[in-house]
Amino acid sequence: MGIVYRNDNGEIVSKEEYESELAKFQINVDAQYNIIVNELLKEINNNAHSDKEKLWMLYDYLTSENMSYDLTVHPTDTRSATPQRYSFRNYKKLTIAQDSKYPAILNNSGVCITYSLAFEDLANRLSIPCRVVKGYTGMDHAWNVVLIDNEVKQIDVAYAIMNRKISDKKDFFLKNSFNGRTITSSISDLERDMREQQYLREHPQIVINSRTDDGEEEPRITIHR
Repeated sequence: MGIVYRNDNGEIVSKEEYESELAKFQINVDAQYNIIVNELLKEINNNAHSDKEKLWMLYDYLTSENMSYDLTVHPTDTRSATPQRYSFRNYKKLTIAQDSKYPAILNNSGVCITYSLAFEDLANRLSIPCRVVKGYTGMDHAWNVVLIDNEVKQIDVAYAIMNRKISDKKDFFLKNSFNGRTITSSISDLERDMREQQYLREHPQIVINSRTDDGEEEPRITIHR
């Protein structure tokens, strides 16, 4: 039996109709996400006087009291967790995936990857190099690294939310490292990537040409002055 495609009303439709409706759904999700994000970034840019202040305002927003960590569907054994999906406006069946940046902004909820992806997106929109880093803290976990004042610092939005009753959120903001964690991401690769981003931010006249050498799957980036 083949795959059965259904629209938002539960009616059976063709694959093409389903994909078209799904694309429109994503456009609507993006649009609403950007409305909220653009207002937030405008407020941050208008009030912060340094990159550190910008990061703090963003961090403070994402760790505010109305943000929740969705423990109900995310047990300690994350390998067996069933990813949650979140409702969106007037849709009945089409929902937002938990492992995306959207629920942190549109639903004020999510897990570590949700908040890490949202923080990465917004920090980069503030022109502060930021990446998601993954590791193990007793469970599979994701948080962020940023390049600020020529140093790589770590920020953990999810842990600040989960521990708000017992810890100061400052304990998870701009740290050199976190104790008791195994990092599986390559910090050196992330740092190199962020430093290149920072360099291009500071030298907008630079032209980037990408090319792929024979036998290499990933393109090399050549920077020309």
